[in-house]
Formats: sequence, structure tokens, C-alpha cells
Amino acid sequence: MAWDPIQRGGLAGVPAHLFDKALETATKMILKRFRSEDDETDVENGTKRVRVDDTVLLAPPRLRRSSFDEDGLADYGSPYERTKIFLKTASPTDSEGEKEDEDESKKEEDLALAPHDYIVQNSPENVRFSIEQKFLVEMPKEFFDFWECCSCINNENPEEALQQAGLTLVGPYDILTGKLKELNDKRVSNYICHWRYYYDPPEFMTVIAGDENEYHIGYYRDDPYTMPDFVASMSSVKIGHIKALGGNIFAGVCSYLSEKMKTEDPFKKTPLMRLYKEVEAYAKDKGYSLLAVTPDMKERNKAVVAKTFHGAGIVVPVQNDVGYRELPETYANLRKIMKKVAESKTEEEEMKNFEPLQEIITNVQFGYDEGDYGMGLELGINLFIYGGEVFHKVILHLLCVGYDLLARESYITILQAHLRNRRRGSKLSILDTST
Repeated sequence: MAWDPIQRGGLAGVPAHLFDKALETATKMILKRFRSEDDETDVENGTKRVRVDDTVLLAPPRLRRSSFDEDGLADYGSPYERTKIFLKTASPTDSEGEKEDEDESKKEEDLALAPHDYIVQNSPENVRFSIEQKFLVEMPKEFFDFWECCSCINNENPEEALQQAGLTLVGPYDILTGKLKELNDKRVSNYICHWRYYYDPPEFMTVIAGDENEYHIGYYRDDPYTMPDFVASMSSVKIGHIKALGGNIFAGVCSYLSEKMKTEDPFKKTPLMRLYKEVEAYAKDKGYSLLAVTPDMKERNKAVVAKTFHGAGIVVPVQNDVGYRELPETYANLRKIMKKVAESKTEEEEMKNFEPLQEIITNVQFGYDEGDYGMGLELGINLFIYGGEVFHKVILHLLCVGYDLLARESYITILQAHLRNRRRGSKLSILDTST
């Protein structure tokens, strides 16, 4: 059962020594709702939150709200107001001819993108809860069964069991290997960005990394509080595209192995075939389907309201035609608009090229007011997949509001952490940059 976000007016802390107990008795705990942002006291436990350089050391995600508050989007005003969103290189005062100090502008930008970060408390003994504590989503049973499968193939280093196929278990699997115990800076943003590729949207979580073309396999889920909808891959061969591989990790890996065997020479096919048969046998023994498209995936496809740039689509609740409305531009035109903004040479040119996008954002904000949350989610995801730091503040605004309205708050924390540490390339272990 996934951890549900707790809605309250502030972010409350829970003492570390209560964490394990809370995990096992979460349904029995009664957490007080806070209405005042000035109240720094945990009513139930009589403890106070600790601030370090204005960063609140907070409770794990199950025991707190992962959403943004008004301070988090102060630069944008109220998220529900139809206000102009300025790019990172411009501000309202710039349009009046006044230039702010570059250091001050950079500081304001950092504040706007700063996530509600917190120090992860002592890890629970239960590895399932430990992963959820650090990566903010719950892993399905087959995730752990696949680890056991890899342990049968390579008992000493299960994460290397697929290396003959150019694959390595990464991300949350590094909780099982113990590698992340070496991480000194235990802020949740570090765990979130561990093996998070540049084009991975919040809905996608990498668990296997390839050795070429930034290829990686991961789980895709529409809602962070539900189990994954399917397993998919991404790579630099088709930038930003999400390719569905199957309903579980076994099907995903078998699909990859099948495709790889088609292009390998006969000498390399033999070990790949042996690896495929081992994974296949374990999956069948555990009752996992190896279908590339499952009935559940077909049902989800029917519920997709927009394909988005990454192709996997988005799903939002729609009742009586309320929940989603189409964007007023085709994807081809959207890409042209984004290209003009991204390639602008001056601030003046950038702001001029941004005007068509601003009109679409205004329509999105009307959509938010009227319950069509999917429209903003679609535009925000498209901007994210297109890429470019110039769009980060707009992405943050659109998706934070959208995720909050859809009660997908954990994705807000994931998005904020990723935008603050969005890295290109394939060396994406947080241990390579923060120890």
C-alpha cells in the first residue's frame, strides 16, 4: 500500500526514533493539522522542527505533505491566478528598463527552484520502506523478485547479473546493494536524483542502466501513490521518447534481450540466449507475464487523454468532460515555438518569442480554474521533454500546480529536486558527485 500524502497547512517533522514505529502503525497515528506557518511545534510529539540555513529537516514522505506551499512559488504569485510567467533571463523590472544585479537574479532563481528538501532519517530495516522513504514511491513485489532472480545468476554481485547484455541494476537497487550507505549528504533530493536521466519525467523511475546511448529501463506510473503502470525504456537514440516494454521488469528485460539478440553476431548471441532463458524461467516460475502489451496496459491506453512529447501519454480523471481540454496548438507548432525561445540570442528576442507560449499558459491557467488539470500537465510535460533551462521556471509553475491539483504531491518534490540538479550524459550516480 502506497503512502498517502497528508494535507496540512505546513510541513511537520517527526522525531527519528519514532520513524520505524510509525511505518508499522501508520494507520493508527493521528497527526494534527497545522493552520499557521509560524507554528514550528509538533503538537503530538512536543518537538520542534529544526532549520539549517533556512532548510527544514522534515519527516519522511509518508508522514508529511510533499506539496509546495505559497513560498515555494512566491515568484509566480498565487498558483491559481492568471499571472504572467517570466523567463529566467527576464523580470518585470527588466521590461521597464531596470537591470537587477546578476548575483541577486541568480539567488532569486535558486530560491524559485529550491525544493522542499529534508534530511532522510535513519533507514528502516524493511528494505521496501527504506526505498519508499528515499525515492518517494513504493516498489512492486516483482522488483524484489527480479533482484532474487539476479542473485541466482550472480550471487556475489546481483546488480551485475545482466552485464553480458550491457545492463546494470541501479537506482533503488542500490539500496539493496548497500551502495547508498556511502552517501554522506542524505537529503532526499540526492536520492531522488540518483540515476535520474535528463529527460526522465517525474513519472519515470530508472532501475536499470545500459552501457551505450544513455539507454535505461524504468517504471512508469501516472500516480506516485499507485503501483507502476508499465515498464519502459528511454535512450538518446530517440531523445525523450518513452517506449513501453511490458507490464513488469521481467517482461521489460526479456523484451530488451530479444531485440538485442536480433542484431548481435552468433558468438554473442549464445550468452544472451542463456541469460534470456534464465530470466524467462524465473518469471514463469513466479507467474509473471512476459507480454509486451498486457490487458492492463491496453486499458490504460484507452484512458490516455494526451500523448505528450514522450509518447507514453498522461492519464487524469475526467468526469462529464471536465478534467482535460486540448491545447490550442499542434505539437508541431509547439515545438517551433519552443525552438524559437530556446535559440533566442537576446533577452528582447527571447521575450518576444515567448509571447505565443504565454498565451497558451494563460489558457492553461483558465483550465486550472475550471477543473481541466490535464491541460497544464500536458504542456508542462512537453516543455520538460523538449528540454532547456530557459523553460525550468515555467515547467516548475505548470507542473507544481497540476500535480498539486491532481493530488500527486510526491511528483512535486521529485520535479523540484531534478530541475535543481538536471544532468546530461550517463554518469548519473549521485555517489559520483556527492559523497
